[in-house]
Parts: sequence; C-alpha cells; structure tokens
Amino acid sequence: MEQRQKSNKKLKLKLAKAYIQYCNSFVDAFYDKISCIVTELEDCYDEMSTKKYNDDEFTVMMMVDGCALLSYILCVCLGSKQENFSIRYQDISLLHRDALLLQNQLPYQLLLKLMEMVELESGNHFWTAVFQEFFGINDEAIFQESMGMKSKESSFLQKMKSYYCFLPNNQISDPKLKPKTTTTIDHNNESSSSNPCHHLLDLFRRNFLGDERSSNSSTAQAVDNKNLEGTKQDRVSVRDVKEVMASFRNVKELMAAGIRIKRSPTRHLRDISFRSNGITARLKIPPITIDSSAKAMFLNLIAYEMSSDVPHDFISYLRFLDSLIDHADDVKELQSIGILQNHLGTHEEVALFFNTVSANLESSFHAYRDVRVKIRKHLQSHYNSKVKMWMTQCLDTYFGSPWTIIAWVGAFFALFLTVVQTYYSVFPH
Repeated sequence: MEQRQKSNKKLKLKLAKAYIQYCNSFVDAFYDKISCIVTELEDCYDEMSTKKYNDDEFTVMMMVDGCALLSYILCVCLGSKQENFSIRYQDISLLHRDALLLQNQLPYQLLLKLMEMVELESGNHFWTAVFQEFFGINDEAIFQESMGMKSKESSFLQKMKSYYCFLPNNQISDPKLKPKTTTTIDHNNESSSSNPCHHLLDLFRRNFLGDERSSNSSTAQAVDNKNLEGTKQDRVSVRDVKEVMASFRNVKELMAAGIRIKRSPTRHLRDISFRSNGITARLKIPPITIDSSAKAMFLNLIAYEMSSDVPHDFISYLRFLDSLIDHADDVKELQSIGILQNHLGTHEEVALFFNTVSANLESSFHAYRDVRVKIRKHLQSHYNSKVKMWMTQCLDTYFGSPWTIIAWVGAFFALFLTVVQTYYSVFPH
C-alpha cells in the first residue's frame, strides 16, 4: 500500500511537470497564479481538512494536483508523446473513473487558472473540445479533425476507450460549432457567473444532461428546490403535483396504449420528448449504456446532487427511467429498440438496478413535466374511448410489424389485379 502511494505520488509529479512544460512556463509562474486565489480555494474545503496546511503548502498541493489532472486529460485526448508515464492500459479506466469521483474533485476555479497558462488563441474552444473528448461525448474522427490530428496520433486514445466505455459517442454534426453545453468554460459568459461550474464532475454532469429546455430548465428546477416553503410553491396546486409526479405505466403497457418508443437524435439525458396524434403517440428517449462503470458513475452523480445545492436533474432522469422499467421485459423492449445497451448483466439485474437506485430519491417537480403531463393525458384519452382502444389494437395486430404491412400491401395488390381481371373479363374490348 505504501509502495503504491509512493508510485502514485511520483506519477503525479511527472504529470504536473509535463503540463508545465506543455505550457512553456515555469513553476514560479504557476505558483503565483494559484497564490492569488488560495483563500478562495480554501473556502471550497472543510476548515478541518485545510487548517493543517499553511498557505504555501496548500498552494503547492493545489498546483501539483491541478497540473497533474490537466496533464492526464491532455495525455488521454491528444496522445502521450512527451514522455513515458508508465501507465498501464488496464489502469486507464480506473484513472479515468478516479478523475470523476466526487471525493477527488478539485475546485473548477483552480482548473480555470491553470488552463489560462496554455498559450492558445482559441483557448476556450480548445478546452471545450478536449473536455468533450475526455467525457466521451465527441466522435473521435470529429475531434481529430477539429484539433488537426492524424489518425495515428490517437493510438493511446483508442486503447483508453477500449477499456473505458461509459458514454457512447454522441452525434455532433459540425465540429466547428461550439457546443452549448460547455458554456461554463467561457470566462465572459453570463451563465458562468450566475451558475458557476463547481468542478470537473459538475462539468461532466452538465454535458451528460445536455441543453436546458424551457420546460425542464435548471433555472426552474433551482427555483423549485430553493423555494419549497415560499410563494412559488404555493402557486402549485396539489392536483398538479399528483398529476405530474405520480408514476405512470411501464414500457409494455405504454406500448399497449399506442405509444411508440423511439431513440432521440442525441444522447443528452434532457432530450426526452412526447408527441401524440390522438390514436398513437411517440415517446423519444436518448440511448444510454449500462455497465459496471456506468453503475458506479450513476451513484457518484447521485451523491453529488444529494450533497450540493444543484438541481436534481440526474436524479429526475433516473426516476423517469424507473417509471418506465418494472420488469425484465421492459429492459428487453428498450434494448431491442436501441435505447438501452446492457453490458451489466441479465435483464433482471438491470431492472432491479433502476428499481432500487432511485427508490428513496425525490425528483424535481419541473423535470420532464411536459412529457409526464402529455403521457398521462394520452393514457386518459385512450382508456376513456373504446374506439381508440379498438383502433390501437387493430394497428398493433395488423400493422405492428413491417412484415404484416408488406402482407397487407401484397393482399391489396392481388385484390386489385383480381378486380381488373374480372372487369376485362366482363367488359372485353
């Protein structure tokens, strides 16, 4: 254990040194940069954990940890060329996961100061691309094109991804467009000052959730969380709460009510939508991969939202997914659609995971409110009309698969030819 700690400390110093060299700077410049905000950084930690360090020791510790973390991120995303860090490829997934553990987080204002040391004309765009690649959100080919990299330069990255697969690649059409979900990197962005990023895990969470929507906005959720006893809460009727928050039917029963479940165009967790045409409806859900690393990250994100004042956006997503999954058949159905990629175990294990991980957690009232209300209204309209139930059953029975549709088209075409043949038999030219 002691030998491993020494090895980790040695690796951390090598990574920190590599980052300073990458920035073409000196240790004193980094020290001066951090010392200006040392009081602000100390306020991010519990007083009992920082009082054993003086300002000089704390500054050096923050500098080494921050430089090592950014150096590792660059090493993963850009490829290790400067020196051999003696990192085994089988340890990459563990290091990647440790970098996002709640107890290992460094203040984001520290990372911002250290990122400023990289001399680039488009520093914000550079770090946006790097962080999205580190989080597994960018497509690798798009990232290489945007960074001007050759394919052979990404061998380290390719091997890292083979060991760590929590988030499948997102579909980003234009690498030149700056993603909206990483505006917290921009120093001059107003949202950065009103809703500052706390640390790397918080940045990952924001990218994972995706763009804020008017009906599911974090602003509305923050108001809801901070004003439970205020006038805002008083304006929400008990009937509204029961209608929105009550758990609706699972996947199998939703499909029986004419609701078709499809994949969303993105993998952002907020990208859930519902549209009804009266008889049938379509519920779009983003695809997600469930494996051992995802399970650990889910618990990590839950711990972060429960221990901080951020809106319970991720918890709300888990509660929404839990309302869809009751049994293994629901998991099997979502997997066949392509929404759920199960690398965790059996369908029963996945169903049990979703049913237990968020069982005692409370989601935000505003999270997916419009989707929940629309689903409930569609179900009420469906079960209150025998005609709609009959039409839905007919559609499922006779037009539920492409083969039945082809069979109907073939039968209609054969009937049409029979009618034509009969007509010319009765009325020949």
